[in-house]
Amino acid sequence: MKKMMLLILALGSLLVPALVAAENRTYTEAVSVKVENDDEGAMASAKSRAIELALRHYLNDVYKDRASTLNLTGDHSFVQDLDVLESKVSGLISKILTAKINVTIDENEVRSYLKRQGAVTGKNDDRRIFVILIPGKMDSGDAPVILDILRAEIRKRLTAAEYTVIDSEDHVKRLESLTEEADYSKLVGKLDGLGEWVVLGKVDVEVHQDGSTRAYHAMMTGKALSISSRDLLWEDNIDGSVRVKASESPMYALRLAAIDGGKKFASAVLGSLNDKMLTQERRGARFEVRFTSGGDYKLERRILKVLKDDIKGLKDVNQKNRGKGDMVVDLVYVGKSGDLVDLLLDNFEKDAQLAKFSPEVEGNKVAFKLK
Repeated sequence: MKKMMLLILALGSLLVPALVAAENRTYTEAVSVKVENDDEGAMASAKSRAIELALRHYLNDVYKDRASTLNLTGDHSFVQDLDVLESKVSGLISKILTAKINVTIDENEVRSYLKRQGAVTGKNDDRRIFVILIPGKMDSGDAPVILDILRAEIRKRLTAAEYTVIDSEDHVKRLESLTEEADYSKLVGKLDGLGEWVVLGKVDVEVHQDGSTRAYHAMMTGKALSISSRDLLWEDNIDGSVRVKASESPMYALRLAAIDGGKKFASAVLGSLNDKMLTQERRGARFEVRFTSGGDYKLERRILKVLKDDIKGLKDVNQKNRGKGDMVVDLVYVGKSGDLVDLLLDNFEKDAQLAKFSPEVEGNKVAFKLK
């Protein structure tokens, strides 16, 4: 019996480290960043870049089928350990820091985060929100760090409210030119079907001296738009600020101002989204439903009659066109697009002609095509 117990204990001592080791993965990332102000700031940027790359590699390894729809960016809370293996600064006028960095991912933290969002199972696809921040009036050397801090604060608070945040560098670069041009119609068009909301912020930095103190401001002109309806949900100017002694490090003070600005910005965005959600629960959301009627006037009349008279729960049913190609109908419904499709299908099955239609859903747009 004693031998058996010793054997079990011995096996346990071997298995426990193996189980612990299985909870994290280490990636070695080679990164290069431009030295804007000092080596310390460049190293901080290099570490953030290494974390972002390691998290992307982790998602590609573990969640292959959904990696393109998931986003962790460079959040330090997902990192178990970070070790700079080697680094060097080269160049005279334009300095470049290159580094090789080991990043160990905390898999438990990542899984908990994705579970909270419903991202792995896809439950929260209707709460996907794009966050795009661009630099306005600010020193080019400070811009990357300030934007990263703002982005992290906004992401943290939106994620806590169970939104799936998409703010990766690739998305920002692809869309920031449209943001700068204030061409919101084109911008939202690029995101149609990929998420439900987009938040835009243009960041300005100002410093004011007042005797022995300085006031640092990270100010943002912000907007929140619905991707499906193009509605402007919120628009405001946010001022993240901090007052410190004039002798205090400017970079340290700007970080504090950025944290304050990110908190205020996220709170304002959440307030507008929550108001919109409550309004939708009371009044319903507007949907566009398209039918491939081929301009058949009698068929369109039949569809319109069913939508207006026979189906309970639909409001403000209006046909946009008549007898011209596809039939397009605007309507208001209290519920999600999937619930609306189920309601329409249940009623269409009672009619031999309408039962031939099959649905396709893209955000708040539903298309019924003939089978």
